[in-house]
Amino acid sequence: MHKIKKATWCLIIFLNLAIALLSFHFVYAEMGKTGSLVRVSSIPARPEWNRFKILVWQYKTSVLEDFRLYQKIGLGGFHIDRGAGREELVAFSLKEQFPYYVDHAADKGFLHLKGMDIEAVTGKYGLTARPYSLADPDTLKQIKGHLDRNIGATKKGLVLAYAFDDEISLASYVTPCDVDSHPLSLDWFRNWLRNKYQTINSLNKSWNADFKSFDEVMPKSFEEIRSKAQKPPLSKWNLAPWMDFRQFMDFQFASVLSELTRYANSLDPKTPAGFVGAQGPGPWGGFDYAKLSRAVQWTEAYDFHGLNETLRSFWKDERRPIMKTFSSTKDPKLDSWFLWYYMLHGNQAVIAWPEEWFRSGGDEIAPYILANKNTFEEIQGKVSEPIVNPKTVFDPDPIGIYYSHPSLQAGWAMDAIVHSRNWVHRSGSIDNSNQTMGILRNVWCKVLEDLGFQYDFISYLDVEEEMVKLNKKFKVIILPKTVCLSDKEALALKKFVCDGGILIADYLCGIMDEHGRGREKGILDDLFGIVRDETAGYMNGVGLTEIDGEKYQKPFLDRFSYYEGAYRYRDIVVFERGTKHRPGCRGVEIRKFLGKFHQASVFIENQFGKGRTFYLNLTPLEYWDPERRFSNYGRNFRKIVSDIMDAAGLFPRINIYENDHVTNMIEPLYWRNGNKHYIGLIKNPTEQKELSRLGKFSEVQGITGQVVEIKLEFKDPIRGLINLRTGKNFGPGRIFLDKLKPWEGNLYEVL
Repeated sequence: MHKIKKATWCLIIFLNLAIALLSFHFVYAEMGKTGSLVRVSSIPARPEWNRFKILVWQYKTSVLEDFRLYQKIGLGGFHIDRGAGREELVAFSLKEQFPYYVDHAADKGFLHLKGMDIEAVTGKYGLTARPYSLADPDTLKQIKGHLDRNIGATKKGLVLAYAFDDEISLASYVTPCDVDSHPLSLDWFRNWLRNKYQTINSLNKSWNADFKSFDEVMPKSFEEIRSKAQKPPLSKWNLAPWMDFRQFMDFQFASVLSELTRYANSLDPKTPAGFVGAQGPGPWGGFDYAKLSRAVQWTEAYDFHGLNETLRSFWKDERRPIMKTFSSTKDPKLDSWFLWYYMLHGNQAVIAWPEEWFRSGGDEIAPYILANKNTFEEIQGKVSEPIVNPKTVFDPDPIGIYYSHPSLQAGWAMDAIVHSRNWVHRSGSIDNSNQTMGILRNVWCKVLEDLGFQYDFISYLDVEEEMVKLNKKFKVIILPKTVCLSDKEALALKKFVCDGGILIADYLCGIMDEHGRGREKGILDDLFGIVRDETAGYMNGVGLTEIDGEKYQKPFLDRFSYYEGAYRYRDIVVFERGTKHRPGCRGVEIRKFLGKFHQASVFIENQFGKGRTFYLNLTPLEYWDPERRFSNYGRNFRKIVSDIMDAAGLFPRINIYENDHVTNMIEPLYWRNGNKHYIGLIKNPTEQKELSRLGKFSEVQGITGQVVEIKLEFKDPIRGLINLRTGKNFGPGRIFLDKLKPWEGNLYEVL
């Protein structure tokens, strides 16, 4: 009898394991687990969402009790938390025709860890299992159960969008942690590696390993590879056992979100699904936006490291809603500018955080919010329709900025050198203001905007998978510190140049492959006409880290520990001390020792096929500081970039003057809808910092300045210009005079 019971018990255990395994492999196949991420289809916004919306988070306020105050200042909607049991809010929405979005539709604690689960993924040096592993079918089952209840309860009202959760992450925000070593996650990883490498010998060659089969492969944590990634030469670095795992976890995160998006669509096919509190691009947390942009249908994103422009680019051809968090600065002009800036940049809404201004300090509504009543009403009115219209698309110049997430991962490893074992405590707040790759991306955006150009970001994944025809879309492509390139990416970029394109790299281009393994020479060195000597070092010859995150409390320009003693060209730091141009290529020589010895080359130009390449060998990171941006430093770097654009036959469509002064502080934004063309104008500060004057002697105003006279000088004559705010038709011509309130924006239709 005992033997029978034991056999029965073993059979039950075996069947349960088999069911779990089958369930796992069903999810595995359902999410396209080892192949490329298939883009989730977009869902058109409902008709009521035809204008910009200010949606209020229900914090210390209730739309049922405070609707009069919402109307008093012109708020455009609200939010429902979760949804199940909140049917009275849905009924209110229908009665008042007042829209909402749903947050925490997947509840909290699964995609956003909380409580003790956060402690499990912070301060860890080794591989770490994620509480509620996203590879565990039971985790997805619980999440889907919450979606069933919350979407089922809210889908009948004027719902604009579903957010799975707020500030989701593989771990906690973008705090470093090598998740997820759960057995099911490792099984998924090994299958992903099989698809990527095909043979174990290929993986062993890449990782410098000797695994007998994929079943025994174990990734390395950052701590394990850190000791061999401390100093040059980069050609000897091998980050692959860590970077492959991070890239896989990004893939896992996006795959799960894709599955949840499709599941939400099955419950309500008319409403987009996504998440709020999106973090900046980085190697931790799952925030590879080449992947995430394929996985969801909308997001509310924190604008770190060019994320707004990145999403706008990746969602350009099939527009998906982008929102921002609106937290009042208590300055009506700064608040007004924020709303105009993001509306003109293509956001369809903001989520307003009402703390301190809604029923606070003895006021129903704070005076500084009441002061913007007209702004709230106007920006949610007719003037926003041309931008919010889903058929309106951004209309950039044929300039592309390359988004390489593997390069971002390798760049983070370089940044982390200064932290030593303290790298586990590099929090999101430190990374947001000190991530070299992110700040550099910001710099390239600002430089182009200051020159009057607009651009699209290019997804490395689209290039790798041949989803984009580079020569059809771009005349110029910029590679910001694109350390990592695959053979396939390199081939596509070479073809782009050969067929007539212009390719710009600033520094460290292609010195690693897509896995983070160093190459003896950069894969595009011949294309750029350069020869590297890594023994000469970088910057001042001592370090590799540019922005020293250990100095995060110091002023920005005091954080560059290895700039003192570096070569400079027109005030701009030369990064590679031993890189020179080849014979037959043009380059500016950096000479030392009484000008007799050629140390390095900058601004290296090479002809290749029908196109040209420019290798700058310069790092323009200091441009992010307003003092540099609005000084000779900024003018010098803009001149370098402008000369290349001239060579490409690209010129600004309009030049803007403020009080008769040429300004690089008013950004033009171009949109089109069929045959209709629009131009938005908005003040464009660095990191949204207010300056009453730009530079010590400049007459150009900051955001909180006075109304200014502006002159728009078009490159070619136009048939007419209409200010959509004032209704004024300026008629035909090439030069037009108007006024601009620096804390607001102007929007024109161009005939």
